[in-house]
Amino acid sequence: MVRGPRKHSLVFGSIFLALLVWASVLPLQAQAPERGNLVGYVYDRDGKTPVEGAVVIVKNVSTGTLVKAEPTNKLGMFKIEGLTKGIYSFGITTPQGDFNGNELIGILANETAKISISLNAYEGQVRSAVQFVLREQQERDGEARVGRVVGYNAGTGEAEVFIERGLLQLDDNIRVRGTATDFYQDVKSLKISGVAVRRALAGQNVFVKVAQSSDFGDIVYVICKRGVLPIFWIPWGTAVVTLGTLGLIELTEKICVSPFKK
Repeated sequence: MVRGPRKHSLVFGSIFLALLVWASVLPLQAQAPERGNLVGYVYDRDGKTPVEGAVVIVKNVSTGTLVKAEPTNKLGMFKIEGLTKGIYSFGITTPQGDFNGNELIGILANETAKISISLNAYEGQVRSAVQFVLREQQERDGEARVGRVVGYNAGTGEAEVFIERGLLQLDDNIRVRGTATDFYQDVKSLKISGVAVRRALAGQNVFVKVAQSSDFGDIVYVICKRGVLPIFWIPWGTAVVTLGTLGLIELTEKICVSPFKK
C-alpha cells in the first residue's frame, strides 16, 4: 500500500498529466473547421426533367478549393457533405457540355443547403459569340473589340453602337476609345428599337447608356464579364438556381471574371 507524501504525489501527478493532455487537445478542437452540407437536384431547361450523370463542382471563393459531387442519380439528385463553412461558386459538367452557375452558395456550420438547378444551354449563335469574345481577349491582351459608335444622343446619354462581332451583354465591363475618348464602364442598359434587352449580337445596332459623351467612330471593347467567378471559361450555358433554402447569397459587389484581365 502506498501511503503519505508518495501517495499524494502520484495523485497530483495523474491530475497534472490529465490537464496537460486536455490542454494539448483543446487547441486542436478549437481549430477544427466548421462544416456543412449541400444537396440538390439538377434538371433540364424545363425545370422538370432530371439530368442523370451530371457532376456538380463547387469552389470555395476564399481558398479556391474545388470539391466534386458524385454523378447525379436518375432523379437528378446530388450531395456534397463536409464542406468547410464559407461561400462557394459552382458549375456542372455533363455529357452535353459544361454549365457555369450564376449564383453564390453559402455553407453554414451544421446546416444543409438545398437547391434545385436548371441547365440553360446557349443558343448556337450566342455560344459562338461568347467563344469569339474570349478568343479575342486572349489574343489582344485582355480586350475584345465588339463594335463601334455610330451615333450619340446627348439628351439621353446613350451611344448607338453597331455590334461588328461577338456580342455585348448587360454587366459587361467595356472600354470606349477613340481620338478624344477613352473611358471604362459597366453596361447597365441596352436597348434595341426602344426595347430593353440583355444582349446584342453581331449585326445589331444597340443603344448603350454611357458614362461620358462619345464620338462617331469610337471603338467599343469588352474588357471583362461581371458576376460570379466561373468554373468553366467557355461554358455550354448557364446553371440557374430555381429554388433554394438556406445557402443562396446576393452579390453585393460584382467582380471582374475575365481570365485575361490584367
